[in-house]
Amino acid sequence: MKLNSWVALITAGLVTFASSCAETAEITRQTASRLTALSHETNVNIHDLRHAITHATYQPKIIEMITKPWESKPWYKYRTIFLTDKRINEGAAFLKRNLKELERAEKIYGVEKEIIVAILGVETTYGQNMGSWKIVDALYTLGFHYPKRGQYFSKEFANYVKLAKNQDWEYDERKGSYAGAMGMAQFMPSSYLSYAVDFNSDGKKDLFYSPSDAIGSIANYFKNSKWVLGKPVAFEAYVPKRSNVSSLLGGKPVPNVTIGELKKRGVEIYAPRNTAKDHDRVKLIELDGEEGKIYYVVYPNFVSITRYNTSPLYAMAVYQLSQEIKRKSGYRIEEPEFRPGHGRHDNIHGMDHRGNAPAPKPQHHSSAPAPKPQHHSSAPAPKPQHHNSAPSHHDQKPNGNRPHNR
Repeated sequence: MKLNSWVALITAGLVTFASSCAETAEITRQTASRLTALSHETNVNIHDLRHAITHATYQPKIIEMITKPWESKPWYKYRTIFLTDKRINEGAAFLKRNLKELERAEKIYGVEKEIIVAILGVETTYGQNMGSWKIVDALYTLGFHYPKRGQYFSKEFANYVKLAKNQDWEYDERKGSYAGAMGMAQFMPSSYLSYAVDFNSDGKKDLFYSPSDAIGSIANYFKNSKWVLGKPVAFEAYVPKRSNVSSLLGGKPVPNVTIGELKKRGVEIYAPRNTAKDHDRVKLIELDGEEGKIYYVVYPNFVSITRYNTSPLYAMAVYQLSQEIKRKSGYRIEEPEFRPGHGRHDNIHGMDHRGNAPAPKPQHHSSAPAPKPQHHSSAPAPKPQHHNSAPSHHDQKPNGNRPHNR
């Protein structure tokens, strides 16, 4: 075979391979129809939408990634991704470095500084990993090639076009997660438009390079998600085997029972003194520990975290990381009165808040105090790959009110 023939075959093969990996966007009749509808829905010029499409590339890897969410992991594995000494130490350092802005956000918006920092820690490791996918590619791929959530992501595509025009960005300039979340706070375009604030008053709403703007924007989002300063988020609980709580479990983490009603069913609450009131409305949830179920009662503030990401695993990871950052930063943490497994009941389903098996029960003849719970593991956790090669913790079904969904 002649050399030219070999070259032609090899070239054809490379083209075929490339097209199976990524394809330049085409405006089909179906796409054109959707763009027209989007123009009416979002008040974005149809010519801008069509122009943005020409800058997009279909990325089949994104479809693969969004179908394998991190939240499918059991809790005891999921938490080790985020509750690490490195992330806690870096969170404490971020808090110290940005204390003035965090205190200002807490005062203006009523959101604890450690919660804001924990969001940044879980989302992007404090801005270190904001994603490597072109946002225009991610939103085009999911909006026009992922029918399951096409309506949502195509609308976010239009919102991104609007945002890019407002911010004077080139369409293919900005990079983020594989679901189009962007910046240190990983806001979706609609949330960037609605909740981003110019917290440092420099004339720009910059969630990519301004920690101040990211801090203020997260706090603003939480304020709009009905976060209440100083109120509880979650307490660990333990449930005797004879307790009938199955009817209370499952579904969304929306409060549906009082602490008093749970106590009547034999449930013990692992909470600091005078914090879990009998009249408090909570939701009992169960997570997968390494050796069994772990139980928590969660409050409306926990629900506020799920408005950032709908997964209870995500919300619990944010809350627990926030407490470890607070502790590491030298702030006082109120400790619970007793630890699950050291209460009045012998048969315990639950494990400690780390996902570990309960500590051995104290011997009655010993005068030594029961061991205190360990607050975070010193064992190294696997390093998560947030955006470009592994499914993210944002792959719960998106809704229009959340800042992001990778």
